[in-house]
Amino acid sequence: MHAGGELGASAGGSLLLFASLLAVGCALGLRLGRGRGTADRGSLAWLCFNALVHFAVEGPYVYLSMVGNITDSDALIASLWKEYGKADARWLNFDPAIVSVEILMVVLGGSLAVVLIYAIVKEKHYRDRVTWDEQ
Repeated sequence: MHAGGELGASAGGSLLLFASLLAVGCALGLRLGRGRGTADRGSLAWLCFNALVHFAVEGPYVYLSMVGNITDSDALIASLWKEYGKADARWLNFDPAIVSVEILMVVLGGSLAVVLIYAIVKEKHYRDRVTWDEQ
């Protein structure tokens, strides 16, 4: 926090972005979950938010890191990662460890969320076996 307890413009923008993604994810998940139980509706809302974060926030980070670095970028989403960079400078420049983990999160995490959404909506038999958790 800045002096006087005020958020900076980029921190406020980041919070607004995530609040918007949460609202859209919940609305989409609840719409997809019409007529289903509370657990399914809650799961769909969380999975929609999760997929949006992976694709709309982490995906652009990977792209911006691969074509240059966050510090030099004027992209709107880069301001979010510049906030991260205030705590850990590895987020500002191409760091192979960070970028490789983010690639995995975008590709595997985002894709798994979409597969789970599909499985719940279409009531597929494998919907409970797609997750990492063994029961």
